[in-house]
Amino acid sequence: MPHSLKSLARGCGAAALTLSMLVLATPGASAEEKMWPILKEQAFGDRYIREDDMVVLETPQKVEDAALVPLTVRIPPWVKGNLKSLTLFIDNNPDPKVATLNFGPAAGAVGERSFSTRVRIDNFSHVRAVLETEDGSLHMATKFLAAAGGCAAMQAKDPEADTAGMGKTIVRTFPPAVDSNPIWSGQVMIKHPNDNGMQLDINTAKFIPAHYVKEVTVKRDGELVFTMDTTFSISTNPNFRFTFAKGEENNLDVSIVDTEGEVFEVHAPPKGS
Repeated sequence: MPHSLKSLARGCGAAALTLSMLVLATPGASAEEKMWPILKEQAFGDRYIREDDMVVLETPQKVEDAALVPLTVRIPPWVKGNLKSLTLFIDNNPDPKVATLNFGPAAGAVGERSFSTRVRIDNFSHVRAVLETEDGSLHMATKFLAAAGGCAAMQAKDPEADTAGMGKTIVRTFPPAVDSNPIWSGQVMIKHPNDNGMQLDINTAKFIPAHYVKEVTVKRDGELVFTMDTTFSISTNPNFRFTFAKGEENNLDVSIVDTEGEVFEVHAPPKGS
């Protein structure tokens, strides 16, 4: 990822200010229209991105809670070959990049592959999933979500109580309904406040310092499924569901690192083993 895009993740205020200055510098178009060209150039340079059906983005028709919005990305089974990366964006968030997954060989090369998580939406925005395939081509799906307030929502719990048990991680595996299906599913659930630096402490009325999960690595039988770098656009208590290629044992090993340098690791054998 280019350094210019990484700089957006330094903090809510810095990211918002940087993007605001860039957007205001070009008169005429709306902020929403200007945002994506800036993000695209920072993340992918002048590479061409096709908007086609090689990647499908699923979002709720109505958002009940802007701090907890489910997103699912699917790669249709007719798409063959290894995948290189998947990047999620929310154009109008303080940090527009949600996550980037870099896939390994255990992610699989056939079958319907997918990734799901829950995100915060700060303001009405386009949400984008950009897939890079094995040949280096880029493919994008876009949805618009009418939701706001998810990043700066008041922290309803006592921050100390909310961090109790922090780092507890549950990893699950799910075999396919049909044995011949080469794709299994996995789920990672992390107890973590994922504070983004914009929320107020209900006891002190001061901002809670940013503290969130920044890296996730998943391996199947020792072989890489994906590495993922994430931002504070991921909701409290991160929850990821994903597919991986069937292996010999189908054991999952998960390593999680947060912005304080804490490391949480879990080994999970297949269900029923």
